[in-house]
Amino acid sequence: MSDELMPGGEDLYLILAMASAGPTTRYEVGSRHTLLVFARAGSHDQALAVATAGMAEQGWGEPAFQKAGIIELGPHLSAEDRAPAEYAMAHGCAVRVYERPPATN
Repeated sequence: MSDELMPGGEDLYLILAMASAGPTTRYEVGSRHTLLVFARAGSHDQALAVATAGMAEQGWGEPAFQKAGIIELGPHLSAEDRAPAEYAMAHGCAVRVYERPPATN
């Protein structure tokens, strides 16, 4: 666990997942996408449960988790990641679709 615990002994987790788009997303139903999920939780297992619930709430199903770890807010976070990280700290969970940059030859 990090030295800087949030109130209640919780950490901020960053979770890399793949999930299927549902009808309430802006993506083709059933298409698989890479998601970055920020979850405030007291343990790794709790973070995955928070992430699963957060993804379902936003229309994503069939999650496959690839990596998860504790992160801290700081200058190392990109502007794209700072807003969802701060939202997750305040509200429990935030989901960001990871748009892959176009391939260059």
